[in-house]
Amino acid sequence: MVKQMVAVATLALAITAQGLLASGNDPSEKGVPTSPLGIYTGGITVGAIRAMNDELKKEQSTFLKLSFTNSFYFREDMSLFLDADWFIPGKNFGADFGFDFIPFRGDVRPFIGAGVGAHYFNKPGVKFGDNFGPSGTVHLGCIIDLTDRVQIKVRVPLHIVGNEAVDQGAGIDIGMMFGSRFRNVKKLDYNKL
Repeated sequence: MVKQMVAVATLALAITAQGLLASGNDPSEKGVPTSPLGIYTGGITVGAIRAMNDELKKEQSTFLKLSFTNSFYFREDMSLFLDADWFIPGKNFGADFGFDFIPFRGDVRPFIGAGVGAHYFNKPGVKFGDNFGPSGTVHLGCIIDLTDRVQIKVRVPLHIVGNEAVDQGAGIDIGMMFGSRFRNVKKLDYNKL
């Protein structure tokens, strides 16, 4: 009777261990950092920016904003962004580079970000160098996963340009982002232990 109980217990232990290994829940992998297998998402963003300083308001009080938006997720809670912006009407353009901090997981993820870049606002009668300058941006936003490959990204940005007029604008933009089908697949990073 004891031999039969030992045999059943051994069989149960073997089946449990095999199930853990087959499901990837190997206890030796606990605490190992992970990173996304597919790190890039990119897309088109449309929005509006309201001029906040008087000199820019003289040219246009509200600009339509079109952007080519790129995100590189190098950690689960941090991404690098690179945006190329065009403010309509006119020949107003710029680019921003920075980081977004994403504190929560799930299909809806709020984030906060900041970056630097350069922007140009075309104002007739003012030379190019006075309209162009380094810029800073901060924004709050939310990422909404529609599928494993498609996201909606909503941001409320504030732009400040270090040109002669110190142009400033705040607004909202909404983008459709497309990523790799492996974006939600994680890889184990044993080298980061």
